[in-house]
Amino acid sequence: MKEQLTQLAEAMRREIKGIPQTMLQETVVRQALVCLLYQAVKDMGLVPLAGWKPPRSTREGLDLVGVDDSGELPRVRIAFVIDPLVELPRIKALEWVDCEDKIVVSFSERADKVQQSSFFLTKAHTHLQLY
Repeated sequence: MKEQLTQLAEAMRREIKGIPQTMLQETVVRQALVCLLYQAVKDMGLVPLAGWKPPRSTREGLDLVGVDDSGELPRVRIAFVIDPLVELPRIKALEWVDCEDKIVVSFSERADKVQQSSFFLTKAHTHLQLY
């Protein structure tokens, strides 16, 4: 999985660079990355669900989850949250999901701010810092 995530991170960097500089906005970047990850999750043989919110959760929804629906009950296998910085409410939303891979993607060019905000991460999270 680590090699696959490294390749995904590189693809996400290329996707961001492809956005015209004059149109570069946080929401545009997030949606571009969700679109790219949607296809990647589909290629993993999982069912991608964008904006899914865990049942009984009072938290925000997740940007994308990959669901294995081959069993009796569907099971989330991978979950993504995408933000410029690591955001505590988004980390809390990830905690509601029982899955092996909880991926936090940060895309701010301010590496110092990303580093400061990554305080919230635990060993249960994989952090893809794009810059």
